Amino acid sequence: GLVRRLLCYWKQWRKVRTKVRNLMRLGTSLDLAISSGMSSKSYWRSARTPGINIALSNEYLAKQGYYSLRDRWVEIHYG
Repeated sequence: GLVRRLLCYWKQWRKVRTKVRNLMRLGTSLDLAISSGMSSKSYWRSARTPGINIALSNEYLAKQGYYSLRDRWVEIHYG
């Protein structure tokens, strides 16, 4: 979904400590934040992990001003 298109957050956080701190600040548990932050998966694969999906949820991203292209497409075609 929208989270995969916004991996720029994950890339900006570069260091493990920063990733863990920001994931926890955004509502992820300590254990999940640590396992996600220390992962050696690529950015694309990391986007599918529960820790990142909890922290960078579609709701959070909508509050940041981003919108779902899928939702907009449905609105145009069926709304």
